[in-house]
Amino acid sequence: MTRFLRKFVAGFSVTILFSGLAIPAFAVGVVNHKQPDTFAVINVAYKDERPKKEGFLYEQYKDWQANAETFVTEDGELRTICSIRTGGDGDDSITVSISNGDALPPAAMPYVEYQEATARGYPTYLQENQIVLWVISQAGTSTSYESLAYAGIDDDGIPYANVSGNGQELNILRGFAKGDKVVLIDDYSGGDLYVGSLSGFSAAYRKMAAWCGFSPDSVLK
Repeated sequence: MTRFLRKFVAGFSVTILFSGLAIPAFAVGVVNHKQPDTFAVINVAYKDERPKKEGFLYEQYKDWQANAETFVTEDGELRTICSIRTGGDGDDSITVSISNGDALPPAAMPYVEYQEATARGYPTYLQENQIVLWVISQAGTSTSYESLAYAGIDDDGIPYANVSGNGQELNILRGFAKGDKVVLIDDYSGGDLYVGSLSGFSAAYRKMAAWCGFSPDSVLK
């Protein structure tokens, strides 16, 4: 993936042209995400901490943890998968993840997923195509986003049941950054499937951005 960052010097009124697109010289930065003729102007507000070698990184931020796994691909490229999570370790969890080999924010958002804790030989609570609501609460108000569960059994015979952001990742992540808690609700029964704290989310997301090399502004700004 081709990605570059160009700084502009404030005070100049010269206009710089890229592939027929005029960009004011006072813009803070330009990022290219695999599209040679497409540029996005952003405020670069993160510390670049992209790993330089293979390994695993971990940081805990209150109720959220940040992880980064760096490895060499078959093509010899250094690749990092970054994720943040609340819950897990045998319990249900919510994970936000992205790879620096894919398009990065603001061109594309990280993947958001709720994962039901499962065990071999036991049925999952969630069923395929079950309607589930992401409900994010902040200071007495709440916003909900509808999604569908997908469930089945993997190649190792382990059942799985997950709920994605269903194309609403940007709004969900912005809600996480401002909210107090997130609740997954079964739309049919109205019962709570999962209640998660959002304490520490913003700090964990900022660390994920630093490790995978993108600005967190689209979510945290």
